[in-house]
Amino acid sequence: MSALEEGVSSSMKLVDAHVHCHEMSVSDIDSLSAEGFILVCVSDDYESSIKTIELAEKYNSIVPCIGVHPWEIGREDFRKVLDLVEKNIDRVKCLGEVGLDKQFVPETFDKQLEFFSRIVEISREYKLLLNLHTPKAWRDVYEILLRRDIEKAYFHWYTGPVDLMEEIQGAGYYIGLNPAFKIQGKHRDIIQRANLDKALTESDAPYEYKGLKLSPRMIHETISYISETRGVDKNNLVEMFYRNLLKLIS
Repeated sequence: MSALEEGVSSSMKLVDAHVHCHEMSVSDIDSLSAEGFILVCVSDDYESSIKTIELAEKYNSIVPCIGVHPWEIGREDFRKVLDLVEKNIDRVKCLGEVGLDKQFVPETFDKQLEFFSRIVEISREYKLLLNLHTPKAWRDVYEILLRRDIEKAYFHWYTGPVDLMEEIQGAGYYIGLNPAFKIQGKHRDIIQRANLDKALTESDAPYEYKGLKLSPRMIHETISYISETRGVDKNNLVEMFYRNLLKLIS
């Protein structure tokens, strides 16, 4: 039995596979934990990585991910985070938020690639999950994972091509289903066509997307939408996503 299974009650199975806990209040994390959420907490940089590790020491409901967000690569000395990962390799099972971004920060792509190549090697060596940010770099990231024989990867808030999603999931990697489906048509299409056995729910909270303030609690709406559109019982979905997460962090 994993530490997460030991520390989480049978009712605590609502998965938020990508949330920025370091930007949330302690009281909010307290209440989310009490409400039955498992929070896969990603980091943006060195300071937030330290905070994420500290939060994980206090909450059994938190799975910590440390890394450098591609948006921060131009400002952050990513070597500090690489050192932090090496020093905490026994305390984390996930590296994130990491990846490549050709859409929002294409000007730093070479530096992004340098860091991502290093973090992928660490993932392969220690069999750590990669919690991935990939706007318009979906195939670039996917092909790197294949070349490096990466076992565990999660493409958060996937909005790429459906045919590539099928390749990604066919290779054993997972994709994220986000409450942004409420206003994002291309993500509704992903939800309707994804292999749910290779998917997880997430919020990307507390990010605000086009006026939509994302929150872990919106995962209830995501579960309801998936249930309605895919004809799967809500409780079965909650259990499925919980088991999917355990496969990735075991």
